[in-house]
Amino acid sequence: MDLLFATGNKMKYELMKERLKELKELTVVTPSMLGIDIDVVEDGTTPEENAIKKANEYYNVARMPVIAEDSGLYIDKFSPDEQPGLFVKRVNGVEGLSDEEILKHYIDKLNKYGGESLASYHTGVCLIDEDGKTYSALLAETKFLLTSEVDEASIGKGGVLDCISYDLDAKKYFAYRTVEDRKKHYESLDKKYCELVKQYILKK
Repeated sequence: MDLLFATGNKMKYELMKERLKELKELTVVTPSMLGIDIDVVEDGTTPEENAIKKANEYYNVARMPVIAEDSGLYIDKFSPDEQPGLFVKRVNGVEGLSDEEILKHYIDKLNKYGGESLASYHTGVCLIDEDGKTYSALLAETKFLLTSEVDEASIGKGGVLDCISYDLDAKKYFAYRTVEDRKKHYESLDKKYCELVKQYILKK
């Protein structure tokens, strides 16, 4: 069975293929493979809302099983109004800031809460089966430590927050994680994805 992954991002496609590789009867395909080119306005307020919107728009065109996702950052010590959520690189409603400005914002915020906080990325997932039935879930990744102690040597390596994001299992900043470190970090999330696809797409 083909499963359309609603993304144009090649790295995300490769990650999804790896994530679902144990499901041998499933082939993950992308819109470009099917000649589909649509632009979905992701204007939801949560990762789940955006995932649902993307999945529905792609299903309406392709009429086949679809999976879509979106994610946001949630920091334990931050109040609801302070959560980055979908807008990790937006500060006080302002976009287009430099990496230095974004980093300073998070460091200043963390210092108000003792210099560190547990955090996690929450991923909204939406699945639509071959009959058009929609299922969605919000999945939390393994928590990590977000700290105001910057690893200066890793600034500019990886994501803008990798130099202040610390993997508690690997005992290293995100910028230094190996492929195996990342696999371990996402292990529980990968299992949840497989369970959802088995249940709602493959009907196992």
